[in-house]
Amino acid sequence: MMKRLFVIVFLQLGMLSVSLGQSVNEDLKKKNVSDTILQNRNLVLPGAFDGQKALLQLFPGMHYKWTTSSGRAEELINWECKTCKGKPYLNIYDEGSDVFPFPDGVATRLMNVMDFKDSSGMQYKVMSFNHSEFDPEGFQVSRFTGGILGLAKFVLTDGGWKLRMYQPVIGAYGAFSQCPTPKPLLIGNDQYAFLLKNLNGGAGGPFDGDYYLIGGINGGYQQIMAAYGVERTEVSAEENMSAWTSTYTVPASDKKYFRDIVITLKGSATADDTDRLPAEVKALLKGKKKIRFTAEERYVYKGSKGYELQSPVKATLLP
Repeated sequence: MMKRLFVIVFLQLGMLSVSLGQSVNEDLKKKNVSDTILQNRNLVLPGAFDGQKALLQLFPGMHYKWTTSSGRAEELINWECKTCKGKPYLNIYDEGSDVFPFPDGVATRLMNVMDFKDSSGMQYKVMSFNHSEFDPEGFQVSRFTGGILGLAKFVLTDGGWKLRMYQPVIGAYGAFSQCPTPKPLLIGNDQYAFLLKNLNGGAGGPFDGDYYLIGGINGGYQQIMAAYGVERTEVSAEENMSAWTSTYTVPASDKKYFRDIVITLKGSATADDTDRLPAEVKALLKGKKKIRFTAEERYVYKGSKGYELQSPVKATLLP
Protein backbone atom coordinates (compact mmCIF):
# COMPACT_ATOMS: atom_id res chain seq x y z
CA MET A 1 0.00 0.00 0.00
CA MET A 2 2.81 2.41 0.92
CA LYS A 3 4.67 1.58 -2.33
CA ARG A 4 1.56 2.36 -4.38
CA LEU A 5 1.07 5.65 -2.51
CA PHE A 6 4.72 6.56 -3.20
CA VAL A 7 4.24 6.03 -6.94
CA ILE A 8 1.04 8.08 -6.99
CA VAL A 9 2.72 10.99 -5.25
CA PHE A 10 5.54 11.04 -7.82
CA LEU A 11 3.06 10.87 -10.69
CA GLN A 12 1.34 13.93 -9.32
CA LEU A 13 4.66 15.74 -9.24
CA GLY A 14 5.18 14.95 -12.91
CA MET A 15 8.12 12.63 -12.39
CA LEU A 16 8.46 8.87 -11.93
CA SER A 17 11.84 7.29 -11.24
CA VAL A 18 11.97 3.48 -11.33
CA SER A 19 14.89 1.65 -9.74
CA LEU A 20 17.50 0.01 -11.96
CA GLY A 21 16.72 -3.60 -12.76
CA GLN A 22 12.99 -2.99 -12.73
CA SER A 23 10.57 -2.06 -15.48
CA VAL A 24 7.51 0.17 -15.52
CA ASN A 25 4.60 -2.07 -14.50
CA GLU A 26 1.86 0.51 -14.98
CA ASP A 27 0.80 2.39 -18.10
CA LEU A 28 2.77 5.56 -18.66
CA LYS A 29 0.90 8.84 -18.30
CA LYS A 30 1.12 12.18 -20.10
CA LYS A 31 0.73 15.76 -18.94
CA ASN A 32 -1.04 18.61 -20.72
CA VAL A 33 1.33 21.53 -21.30
CA SER A 34 1.04 25.09 -22.62
CA ASP A 35 1.41 25.88 -26.31
CA THR A 36 4.37 28.10 -25.36
CA ILE A 37 6.58 25.00 -25.45
CA LEU A 38 6.80 25.37 -29.23
CA GLN A 39 7.72 29.07 -29.06
CA ASN A 40 10.98 30.91 -28.40
CA ARG A 41 11.41 31.83 -24.76
CA ASN A 42 13.81 33.31 -22.24
CA LEU A 43 15.51 30.41 -20.49
CA VAL A 44 18.73 30.44 -18.46
CA LEU A 45 20.03 27.30 -16.72
CA PRO A 46 22.48 27.99 -13.86
CA GLY A 47 25.38 25.69 -12.96
CA ALA A 48 26.74 22.76 -14.93
CA PHE A 49 24.77 21.92 -18.06
CA ASP A 50 22.55 18.85 -17.73
CA GLY A 51 20.87 17.82 -20.97
CA GLN A 52 17.98 15.95 -19.39
CA LYS A 53 17.20 18.80 -17.00
CA ALA A 54 17.33 21.24 -19.92
CA LEU A 55 14.91 19.04 -21.86
CA LEU A 56 12.50 19.04 -18.91
CA GLN A 57 12.57 22.84 -18.91
CA LEU A 58 11.67 22.84 -22.60
CA PHE A 59 9.04 20.08 -22.29
CA PRO A 60 7.70 19.98 -18.70
CA GLY A 61 5.67 16.79 -19.04
CA MET A 62 5.69 13.47 -17.19
CA HIS A 63 9.28 12.30 -16.77
CA TYR A 64 10.01 8.57 -16.70
CA LYS A 65 13.30 6.75 -16.22
CA TRP A 66 13.69 3.00 -15.99
CA THR A 67 15.63 -0.04 -17.14
CA THR A 68 13.93 -2.53 -19.43
CA SER A 69 13.92 -6.27 -18.79
CA SER A 70 16.73 -6.57 -21.38
CA GLY A 71 18.88 -4.11 -19.41
CA ARG A 72 18.45 -1.11 -21.71
CA ALA A 73 18.12 2.30 -20.02
CA GLU A 74 15.02 4.26 -21.00
CA GLU A 75 14.22 7.90 -20.25
CA LEU A 76 11.47 10.02 -21.76
CA ILE A 77 9.05 12.89 -21.22
CA ASN A 78 5.39 12.32 -22.08
CA TRP A 79 3.20 15.32 -22.87
CA GLU A 80 0.24 16.56 -24.83
CA CYS A 81 -0.84 20.05 -25.81
CA LYS A 82 -4.58 20.52 -26.07
CA THR A 83 -4.28 24.17 -27.14
CA CYS A 84 -1.52 23.69 -29.74
CA LYS A 85 -2.48 24.07 -33.38
CA GLY A 86 -1.11 21.11 -35.32
CA LYS A 87 1.31 22.02 -38.11
CA PRO A 88 2.65 19.85 -40.95
CA TYR A 89 6.30 18.87 -40.71
CA LEU A 90 8.90 17.46 -43.09
CA ASN A 91 8.56 13.69 -43.26
CA ILE A 92 10.97 11.87 -45.57
CA TYR A 93 8.55 8.97 -45.97
CA ASP A 94 5.19 10.71 -46.29
CA GLU A 95 5.52 14.44 -46.81
CA GLY A 96 2.68 16.72 -45.82
CA SER A 97 0.23 14.22 -44.35
CA ASP A 98 1.20 14.44 -40.66
CA VAL A 99 0.94 17.22 -38.11
CA PHE A 100 2.75 18.01 -34.85
CA PRO A 101 2.08 17.76 -31.95
CA PHE A 102 0.49 14.33 -32.30
CA PRO A 103 -3.19 14.42 -31.25
CA ASP A 104 -2.76 11.51 -28.81
CA GLY A 105 0.35 12.91 -27.17
CA VAL A 106 4.11 12.99 -27.59
CA ALA A 107 7.08 11.13 -26.11
CA THR A 108 10.27 13.22 -26.14
CA ARG A 109 13.72 11.72 -25.60
CA LEU A 110 17.17 13.30 -25.32
CA MET A 111 19.57 12.08 -28.03
CA ASN A 112 22.87 13.87 -27.45
CA VAL A 113 24.56 17.05 -26.25
CA MET A 114 27.34 18.44 -28.47
CA ASP A 115 30.03 20.77 -27.09
CA PHE A 116 31.55 23.68 -29.01
CA LYS A 117 33.86 26.66 -28.51
CA ASP A 118 34.33 29.26 -31.23
CA SER A 119 37.37 31.39 -32.07
CA SER A 120 36.16 34.20 -29.79
CA GLY A 121 36.12 31.84 -26.82
CA MET A 122 32.35 31.58 -26.58
CA GLN A 123 31.22 28.18 -25.28
CA TYR A 124 27.97 26.67 -26.41
CA LYS A 125 26.14 23.38 -26.51
CA VAL A 126 23.66 22.04 -29.03
CA MET A 127 21.18 19.51 -27.70
CA SER A 128 19.27 17.13 -29.95
CA PHE A 129 16.02 15.40 -29.02
CA ASN A 130 13.56 12.98 -30.58
CA HIS A 131 9.76 13.14 -30.63
CA SER A 132 7.60 10.08 -31.23
CA GLU A 133 3.93 9.34 -30.70
CA PHE A 134 2.86 8.73 -27.11
CA ASP A 135 2.56 5.06 -26.21
CA PRO A 136 1.34 3.95 -22.75
CA GLU A 137 4.07 1.27 -22.71
CA GLY A 138 6.82 3.51 -24.07
CA PHE A 139 7.20 1.63 -27.37
CA GLN A 140 8.62 3.09 -30.58
CA VAL A 141 7.31 1.18 -33.57
CA SER A 142 7.00 0.98 -37.38
CA ARG A 143 10.05 0.56 -39.64
CA PHE A 144 8.98 3.42 -41.93
CA THR A 145 8.01 5.88 -39.22
CA GLY A 146 10.75 8.37 -38.45
CA GLY A 147 11.46 10.13 -35.18
CA ILE A 148 11.00 13.90 -35.27
CA LEU A 149 14.24 15.80 -34.70
CA GLY A 150 14.48 18.93 -32.56
CA LEU A 151 17.52 21.04 -31.66
CA ALA A 152 18.29 23.64 -28.99
CA LYS A 153 21.43 25.78 -28.67
CA PHE A 154 22.60 27.12 -25.30
CA VAL A 155 25.45 29.62 -24.87
CA LEU A 156 27.43 30.12 -21.66
CA THR A 157 26.83 33.53 -20.04
CA ASP A 158 27.64 34.99 -16.61
CA GLY A 159 24.20 33.92 -15.43
CA GLY A 160 24.39 30.38 -16.80
CA TRP A 161 23.48 28.55 -19.99
CA LYS A 162 21.13 30.78 -22.01
CA LEU A 163 18.84 29.39 -24.70
CA ARG A 164 19.96 31.09 -27.90
CA MET A 165 18.47 29.03 -30.73
CA TYR A 166 15.50 26.69 -30.56
CA GLN A 167 13.80 24.57 -33.19
CA PRO A 168 11.47 22.06 -31.50
CA VAL A 169 10.44 20.39 -34.78
CA ILE A 170 12.68 20.05 -37.86
CA GLY A 171 11.61 16.85 -39.59
CA ALA A 172 11.04 13.11 -39.26
CA TYR A 173 13.96 10.80 -40.08
CA GLY A 174 15.08 7.27 -39.26
CA ALA A 175 13.05 4.17 -38.44
CA PHE A 176 10.93 2.79 -35.61
CA SER A 177 10.16 6.37 -34.50
CA GLN A 178 13.86 6.98 -33.79
CA CYS A 179 15.75 9.76 -35.54
CA PRO A 180 19.45 9.08 -36.28
CA THR A 181 21.70 10.88 -33.81
CA PRO A 182 23.10 14.06 -35.46
CA LYS A 183 26.86 14.50 -35.86
CA PRO A 184 28.51 17.94 -36.09
CA LEU A 185 30.13 18.89 -39.39
CA LEU A 186 32.32 22.00 -39.74
CA ILE A 187 31.18 23.75 -42.96
CA GLY A 188 32.70 27.21 -42.43
CA ASN A 189 34.55 29.47 -40.02
CA ASP A 190 33.08 28.65 -36.60
CA GLN A 191 30.06 27.30 -38.50
CA TYR A 192 28.75 23.84 -37.74
CA ALA A 193 25.90 21.94 -39.31
CA PHE A 194 24.53 18.57 -38.19
CA LEU A 195 24.57 15.45 -40.33
CA LEU A 196 22.06 12.61 -40.14
CA LYS A 197 22.60 9.28 -41.86
CA ASN A 198 19.26 7.68 -42.65
CA LEU A 199 19.50 3.93 -43.32
CA ASN A 200 16.36 1.92 -43.98
CA GLY A 201 14.79 -0.76 -46.14
CA GLY A 202 12.71 -3.90 -46.08
CA ALA A 203 13.22 -6.62 -43.50
CA GLY A 204 16.41 -8.55 -44.28
CA GLY A 205 17.84 -5.78 -46.46
CA PRO A 206 19.40 -4.44 -48.46
CA PHE A 207 19.18 -1.09 -46.67
CA ASP A 208 19.57 2.21 -48.52
CA GLY A 209 21.35 5.18 -46.97
CA ASP A 210 20.85 8.93 -47.40
CA TYR A 211 22.47 11.95 -45.74
CA TYR A 212 20.51 14.91 -44.43
CA LEU A 213 22.22 18.08 -43.23
CA ILE A 214 20.64 20.46 -40.72
CA GLY A 215 21.95 24.02 -40.50
CA GLY A 216 21.23 27.22 -38.59
CA ILE A 217 19.36 29.72 -40.75
CA ASN A 218 17.67 32.97 -39.65
CA GLY A 219 17.56 32.12 -35.97
CA GLY A 220 16.38 28.52 -36.38
CA TYR A 221 17.46 25.14 -37.68
CA GLN A 222 16.31 23.58 -40.93
CA GLN A 223 17.30 20.97 -43.48
CA ILE A 224 19.79 22.40 -45.96
CA MET A 225 20.90 19.28 -47.82
CA ALA A 226 19.56 15.89 -48.85
CA ALA A 227 22.07 13.50 -50.46
CA TYR A 228 20.35 10.35 -51.70
CA GLY A 229 21.83 6.94 -52.42
CA VAL A 230 24.98 7.29 -50.32
CA GLU A 231 24.93 3.66 -49.21
CA ARG A 232 23.54 0.26 -50.14
CA THR A 233 24.22 -2.54 -47.66
CA GLU A 234 25.42 -5.94 -48.78
CA VAL A 235 23.24 -9.03 -48.95
CA SER A 236 24.13 -12.60 -49.93
CA ALA A 237 26.35 -12.96 -53.01
CA GLU A 238 23.77 -15.22 -54.63
CA GLU A 239 21.38 -12.29 -55.01
CA ASN A 240 23.83 -10.45 -57.29
CA MET A 241 23.01 -6.96 -56.00
CA SER A 242 24.99 -3.74 -55.95
CA ALA A 243 26.50 -2.53 -52.67
CA TRP A 244 28.52 0.52 -51.70
CA THR A 245 29.55 2.73 -48.79
CA SER A 246 30.39 6.42 -48.55
CA THR A 247 32.61 8.95 -46.81
CA TYR A 248 32.23 12.74 -46.67
CA THR A 249 34.62 15.68 -46.39
CA VAL A 250 34.50 19.47 -46.44
CA PRO A 251 37.59 20.52 -48.44
CA ALA A 252 39.40 23.70 -47.44
CA SER A 253 38.47 26.67 -49.60
CA ASP A 254 38.24 30.46 -49.62
CA LYS A 255 34.54 30.24 -48.77
CA LYS A 256 33.95 31.65 -45.30
CA TYR A 257 30.63 29.86 -44.81
CA PHE A 258 28.73 26.97 -46.40
CA ARG A 259 31.75 25.32 -47.97
CA ASP A 260 31.33 22.56 -50.55
CA ILE A 261 30.66 19.06 -49.28
CA VAL A 262 32.19 16.11 -51.13
CA ILE A 263 30.68 12.64 -50.75
CA THR A 264 32.69 9.71 -52.11
CA LEU A 265 30.93 6.45 -52.96
CA LYS A 266 32.87 3.21 -53.24
CA GLY A 267 31.65 -0.30 -53.92
CA SER A 268 30.37 -2.71 -56.55
CA ALA A 269 27.59 -2.41 -59.09
CA THR A 270 25.84 -5.09 -61.12
CA ALA A 271 23.94 -4.77 -64.37
CA ASP A 272 20.95 -6.43 -62.69
CA ASP A 273 20.71 -3.83 -59.92
CA THR A 274 21.24 -0.17 -60.88
CA ASP A 275 18.64 1.43 -58.62
CA ARG A 276 19.89 4.62 -56.86
CA LEU A 277 23.25 4.52 -58.63
CA PRO A 278 24.48 7.78 -60.21
CA ALA A 279 23.98 7.92 -63.97
CA GLU A 280 27.75 8.19 -64.42
CA VAL A 281 28.24 4.85 -62.63
CA LYS A 282 25.52 3.23 -64.73
CA ALA A 283 27.41 4.38 -67.82
CA LEU A 284 30.50 2.48 -66.62
CA LEU A 285 28.40 -0.71 -66.54
CA LYS A 286 27.68 -0.73 -70.26
CA GLY A 287 28.76 -4.07 -71.70
CA LYS A 288 29.69 -5.42 -68.26
CA LYS A 289 27.89 -7.61 -65.73
CA LYS A 290 29.65 -6.26 -62.64
CA ILE A 291 32.14 -3.54 -61.79
CA ARG A 292 33.90 -2.01 -58.82
CA PHE A 293 33.71 1.75 -58.78
CA THR A 294 34.29 5.00 -56.97
CA ALA A 295 32.23 8.14 -57.49
CA GLU A 296 32.73 11.66 -56.18
CA GLU A 297 29.64 13.80 -55.61
CA ARG A 298 30.08 17.52 -54.88
CA TYR A 299 27.33 19.49 -53.15
CA VAL A 300 27.42 23.29 -53.45
CA TYR A 301 25.38 25.73 -51.36
CA LYS A 302 22.84 27.71 -53.41
CA GLY A 303 21.33 30.10 -50.88
CA SER A 304 17.61 29.54 -50.30
CA LYS A 305 17.81 26.29 -52.29
CA GLY A 306 20.31 24.81 -49.85
CA TYR A 307 23.01 22.43 -51.05
CA GLU A 308 22.61 21.01 -54.57
CA LEU A 309 24.43 18.18 -56.30
CA GLN A 310 26.70 19.36 -59.11
CA SER A 311 26.89 17.51 -62.41
CA PRO A 312 28.58 15.54 -63.73
CA VAL A 313 29.51 13.13 -60.94
CA LYS A 314 33.11 11.97 -61.23
CA ALA A 315 32.95 8.17 -61.59
CA THR A 316 35.84 5.78 -62.29
CA LEU A 317 36.38 2.03 -62.44
CA LEU A 318 38.40 0.28 -59.78
CA PRO A 319 40.53 -2.82 -60.44
